Amino acid sequence: MKIVRTNIADEVSNWLLEAIRSGRYQSGEKLPSVEELAAQLNVGRSSVREALRQLQALGWVTLQHGKGTFVSAPKVQIGSSLASFSESVRARGMQPGGVILRREVVPASEAVACELQIDTDEPVNLLVRLRLANGEPVAHETSYTPNRLFPDLLDHAWTVETSLYQLLSEKYGVRFLYAVHTLFPIQIDEALSQLLQLPVGTPAIKLKSILYDQDHRPIEMAFDVYHPDRYQYTVVLKR
Repeated sequence: MKIVRTNIADEVSNWLLEAIRSGRYQSGEKLPSVEELAAQLNVGRSSVREALRQLQALGWVTLQHGKGTFVSAPKVQIGSSLASFSESVRARGMQPGGVILRREVVPASEAVACELQIDTDEPVNLLVRLRLANGEPVAHETSYTPNRLFPDLLDHAWTVETSLYQLLSEKYGVRFLYAVHTLFPIQIDEALSQLLQLPVGTPAIKLKSILYDQDHRPIEMAFDVYHPDRYQYTVVLKR
């Protein structure tokens, strides 16, 4: 193969990414050396190094000093677009799933009511799920939605593959406008340790998310705790 386009590093990056996605290079496998890839693709070594740095930044490969470059285990990536968990997982070539831990209508706490712009103690739909990718736990999600807007939401026949966003869109005609994310560093407690299969005290990221609809109304408040080895949060900033 010979790469002849202008941005050589991007072309090398795209070629390697496709090779990883197609299964040519498996998770945990060591990639050919920079010299071998440069010869194989007929490009300069600097272009290969830059391509590997790009893939490392995106979480596709891991560079181990003195050992080489290895294909990373698949990670769910969020933050760059307003997508559901299921959409994010499928975009990584994995199968989404989940376990429903709680599903009930509860009175809104003062904090939840403030974020959803409703009265304290007003009924909200509480949905707590352990989210899976290829059968492995990757996130613990707690979601609150106003019951007066979605009165029979929890009566839906929920399955391991049910997408909340898809349900809100298709059943209630909601159009998602934007979401506000706030990240907090935490340590895994005993309950989350068992659910996410992590040692107690493991550092992790907790995300508070407020989702807004086409009328700029907050329609969901969520708290998500992500498995640090199976999730990647990416933010694209534009000037």
